[in-house]
Amino acid sequence: MADIVVGTGTSHTPMLAPPARLWGSYARGEEANRELAFPPDGLVMPYEEALRAVSPDVRDRYRGLELFEQQADRCQRALDELSTTLRGAGPDITVIISDDQDEWFFEDNMPTFAVYWGDSVPLIPRRPPPSTRDPEVAEAITRGYGDVPMDVPVASRFGRFLVEYLIEHDFDVAHMRYLSQPYGGRVARRYPTKSGELGYVRETAPREQGLPHGMAFIVKRLFANAPGVILPVFQNTCYPPNQPTPRRSFAIGEAISDAVAAWPEPASVAVVASGGLSHFVVDEELDRTLLDALERKDVAALQALPRHRLHSAASEALNWVALGGAMARAKLAMDLLDYVPVYRTPAGTGGGWAFARWR
Repeated sequence: MADIVVGTGTSHTPMLAPPARLWGSYARGEEANRELAFPPDGLVMPYEEALRAVSPDVRDRYRGLELFEQQADRCQRALDELSTTLRGAGPDITVIISDDQDEWFFEDNMPTFAVYWGDSVPLIPRRPPPSTRDPEVAEAITRGYGDVPMDVPVASRFGRFLVEYLIEHDFDVAHMRYLSQPYGGRVARRYPTKSGELGYVRETAPREQGLPHGMAFIVKRLFANAPGVILPVFQNTCYPPNQPTPRRSFAIGEAISDAVAAWPEPASVAVVASGGLSHFVVDEELDRTLLDALERKDVAALQALPRHRLHSAASEALNWVALGGAMARAKLAMDLLDYVPVYRTPAGTGGGWAFARWR
């Protein structure tokens, strides 16, 4: 019988790679971001419009370089602690729950849930885009999602077992065994606006696609480029119309834990949630509600997270909800290492970066 021995939840924002002195340069990209969903209504609006609309209280939370150094240090210390915890546990299998953003899944195939169970998965270091505004920032970000090419071993037999277990327990899960290279496609951002729905479609040209960023971040930062055997599990948190509900995300986390317990081979298992919390706009109320519910194991609160506050990248909170389901079943206790709300601009753009472990 296998056992879950540790759980970890971590943000994987690009801001965790560049030094704090470059955060201001990174933040200037907000003015061109078309996916800024603002609380409390979850409506997407352009940066300049939001800058006029946000409350003075939100504007006052932006203090720029005055706080960036301290915030960056807090994030790195928490990540170091998570890395020590995860590597110290030495799991035989690490299940990584994350989402895909224009990497493996496009509108020719966008499952709500998917499991990759090939024998291995390539990690391909990213290249900064040739038209980047600040090459130093872009190079740091790409390094943060993997700077060593490798084939990461995958728990293939357990992956198949998990797929079959999920099907048996009423989850219609997709599966993958290999990547069709090169690969690209289009994804529409069907987020609500004041006048209807956002009419923005992002296109990714075909290219060699490696392990998606949410998984690659764990390999690079938490496993220090020396991963054990992983199992990638995907939720389509970001893109309507087939996002999972918080209730469904919690349930698949429970099912993953149950599948581990039913696996007939002896194995120690870690479960990792990668992504979140609120971004590209800070929503401290949402973040603190989620973290408090996780700490108290409040199933009803986790299942009732307001969906209208989970548009755009804030939806990655659902990866933590799934982790919460797994940890509730495993009866492990949460230790919140840090929560760092970072306001990148006076418009309230930025994110709530969180780091927690369950033991």
